[in-house]
Amino acid sequence: MASASQPPWQSCGPTAQPTLTQEQETSILRASSRRVAAAVHARRGSSSRDLLGDAANTPVYGVFVTLKRAGQLRSCCGCLGEGLRFSEALDRAADRAATDDPRFPPISPTELGELDMHVWLLWGPQPVAARGEDRAAAIVLGKHGLQIGRGGARGLLLPSVAVDYGLDTRAFLQQVCLKAGLPRDAWKSDDTTLLVFQGYAVEGPFDTTAESDWEAESPEARPPAVAGGFYPATAGEIQRRLDAMFADGPRPAAEPWAGGLVPHAGWQYSGRLAAAVFQRAPLSECVLILGPKHRPGGAQWAVAPHGRWLFPGGEMASDPAMAARLAGAISGLKLDAVAHCQEHAIEVQLPLLARLAPQTRVVGIVVGDRSLPELLRFGREMAEAIRDLPQRPLLVVSSDLNHFADEAETQRLDRLALDAIQTLDPVSLYETVKEQHISMCGAAPCTVVMETLRCLNVLHRCELVGHSTSAEQTGDTHRVVGYAGLLLG
Repeated sequence: MASASQPPWQSCGPTAQPTLTQEQETSILRASSRRVAAAVHARRGSSSRDLLGDAANTPVYGVFVTLKRAGQLRSCCGCLGEGLRFSEALDRAADRAATDDPRFPPISPTELGELDMHVWLLWGPQPVAARGEDRAAAIVLGKHGLQIGRGGARGLLLPSVAVDYGLDTRAFLQQVCLKAGLPRDAWKSDDTTLLVFQGYAVEGPFDTTAESDWEAESPEARPPAVAGGFYPATAGEIQRRLDAMFADGPRPAAEPWAGGLVPHAGWQYSGRLAAAVFQRAPLSECVLILGPKHRPGGAQWAVAPHGRWLFPGGEMASDPAMAARLAGAISGLKLDAVAHCQEHAIEVQLPLLARLAPQTRVVGIVVGDRSLPELLRFGREMAEAIRDLPQRPLLVVSSDLNHFADEAETQRLDRLALDAIQTLDPVSLYETVKEQHISMCGAAPCTVVMETLRCLNVLHRCELVGHSTSAEQTGDTHRVVGYAGLLLG
């Protein structure tokens, strides 16, 4: 799938396939990588013309830059138009792919080295003269891309889409209609313009040497993503709600716990329980919060690279050096802003920590579900990464318990999960959740944290601070979520 700035429909464009040498293809990958890196770093990139040599003036119907990560589409944007030169179209497409694909968050500096690049050169647009059902016979799968339009609606699919998604001709035509926001069978109508075109892709990994033109940097701040949903949207209301959560009095003396579990639902459901855990925990110089990966995009295991976490009216410092230390020590853990951009499990805890210990630095990690051996390895490697620090960070799991069963079943399944945690055996937790089909969203990060503490020989007891369900707030006993607060040490 792709996004493009649209040309006039009467444009014919170049009719001949561009001919490129291997050296020119290498230059194309470097030029497009440099342009993407410049856009990601918000720097004005020089034209690709100086890297493309003679290929810069090659006439094209259009250029698309497709970025993939681990085989999954990350961005795809293009530039089409009459009289385009290759360097001009490449620069526009690369700039848009880096920051302006509306289907995905902008590319982050920390993921550039994870990307694969496909630079499509397009030529030979031809209107399909046939009418009605006969239009399908004009499409050659694997050779033709499609461009469709009616009124102000436009849609385009590259030649690879039919092959990549196993589409037959009719499905390919239906998908380009849907891309344009048209009915699935709009391709048959006489008032719909249908064109075919051809394309050739130059493919390869992102050229990381191109990024050396720019100083490597991490995103400075992670802006709030769920304020107004999971917690208040204004500074004044946040402070009012915090006053209520901590109304029982000053924080008691910290106890020698090494970790804990806090819920991350909306504050009205679980804020008081999270506050009760944090009030008793030793909030050290650094707190590692591990939460589940609720949303697609970014690395499956990702540590936030930001320098600061923002929320309405406040912020918490992060610890980029600690984040880099963990990413370097734990196999499969990536410095990745994208995986954190819409996650709520860490964000909802920030104002609570800012109220109790504003000097604390918060390092956030999302942990997508993997096999038990992989999660245990994560825990062992994290233990080694922090074992010899002068002051070890507090390890916090951000997780709710079972989701959306009725009240009685939620209570039963939550009790099974809590009993498994209280065995102090991460294997027991993981296997119980899987075998009993408990929808505890943070089972994977909890397994990791328990294994980390076990390997550090600081997992000897578990105290249940509290347990509740959403039914206590809503009165709905048919669709219930469970919450718990725990201390580990």
